[in-house]
Amino acid sequence: MKKILIIRMSSIGDIVLSTSFIESVKNKFPNSQIDFLIKEEFSDIVHHHPLIDNIITYDKQSGINGLISVGKALKHKNYDAVYDIHNVFRTKLLSFFFKVSSFKQIRKPRLKRWLLFYTYQNFFKKDFSHIKMYHSLLDMTKNLPKTKLSVSNSEIEKTKQYLSSNGVNEKFITIVPGAAWEQKQWSVKNYNDLIDRILNTFSFKVVILGSKKDIICDQLSTHDRIINLKGETTLRMAMSILKLSNHTIGSDTGLLHISEALDTPVTMILGPTSKETGANVVLNNSRIVENDSLWCRPCSQNGSRKCYRKEQYCLSTIDSNVVFNNLNQVVKS
Repeated sequence: MKKILIIRMSSIGDIVLSTSFIESVKNKFPNSQIDFLIKEEFSDIVHHHPLIDNIITYDKQSGINGLISVGKALKHKNYDAVYDIHNVFRTKLLSFFFKVSSFKQIRKPRLKRWLLFYTYQNFFKKDFSHIKMYHSLLDMTKNLPKTKLSVSNSEIEKTKQYLSSNGVNEKFITIVPGAAWEQKQWSVKNYNDLIDRILNTFSFKVVILGSKKDIICDQLSTHDRIINLKGETTLRMAMSILKLSNHTIGSDTGLLHISEALDTPVTMILGPTSKETGANVVLNNSRIVENDSLWCRPCSQNGSRKCYRKEQYCLSTIDSNVVFNNLNQVVKS
């Protein structure tokens, strides 16, 4: 039996995208043992994944010494192949603990991104995606698996009971309005206009998901069919909610990628990010809404760069009617 290690430490969206690569590795080496190295803070995402035999965690608080300890422990596991689909300083350091012949690392398009963000010259192939970039280590370019995550039956039942206690006993749409960087967030006004259209058109309830720091969740409309669960759920429960949802709406965030990996289509509203930065969808009924005519986008890898124009046109020019019309094409009450 081959022993294989896959390394992808962060962040949520990229970890989700890596599950496509995991399936391809398993297809190529069906009798293999697959271990997955991930930062401890993100490890809940891949719990119950059917193709991962062992989840190995790294606590970033332990620093370099902790990383060296992880490397020493992994060295003695005698992996036949190690796939680094992250390629950052930490994973480069880990490479010294493995045989050169067994360690394979993706090449990130750092120069192309710099040219795209700062000179507005796009040298990416039209079909570029992070999933394809990961699969370059397997020399695969076609028929790539979709992303896939799992939640257990007991988690689903517990979440159904929780939703029921909050008045959700029927179909619902999930909205994830927050983002790690404010520049990726659509406006409160547009979300409220969209929610009004949803409530007036469909019989769905609307569930709001977000972390405690997502202030925007508390700025949205209140209604007896709107259930705001900001900061009320664990990541695993949020995943179960997304699994049960009929559709998910939000920016290019980890929960949107999780939703698709659990077979719930999304409407992804893109501002400063794009497919060149990992913002993409994988399901047929998912939709991307973006203004792709702007010379200034994408402007950063994750939306962290402050907008230098007088207005953030990449989001302000996306009208709620456009998002609703896309939603209306794929959602039936």
